[in-house]
Amino acid sequence: MTGQYKYSVLLPTYNERENLPVIIWLLTKTFHEHKIDYEIIVIDDNSPDGTLEIAKQLQKIYGEDRILLRPRSGKLGLGTAYVHGIKHATGDFIFILDADMSHHPKFIPEMIRLQQAKNLDVVTGTRYAGNGGVYGWDLKRKVIRQVEVSTL
Repeated sequence: MTGQYKYSVLLPTYNERENLPVIIWLLTKTFHEHKIDYEIIVIDDNSPDGTLEIAKQLQKIYGEDRILLRPRSGKLGLGTAYVHGIKHATGDFIFILDADMSHHPKFIPEMIRLQQAKNLDVVTGTRYAGNGGVYGWDLKRKVIRQVEVSTL
């Protein structure tokens, strides 16, 4: 599907022990089904729940060339985790996902098709357009988020 391109996925983690195996399985399944060259970079901020240990096990299963571990010494924040991951990415293009699966990997092939067809530098998804939406949020969180978006 992607020709000569390689894609890096940044997965910042903090206390994602239970989610990490699922998101990595979904990512590898998607990439294999669509013949996409990839690497997954796990940026763990010293999770006390053992996320890094799970990541090490997943690295043994999927390979050190596919799962790259770039842990940090403390809870340093999401923005700096992105920067840290970008510094270690070897792909031609980068995906940034949340390990809690708020961004489902099933949309990656369509984003790649769009990027290649239109020669785009940036492709982003949003839950606030078209048929997007949020699931599992209570009314209070939806209202607060709508107020935040409206005030921008």
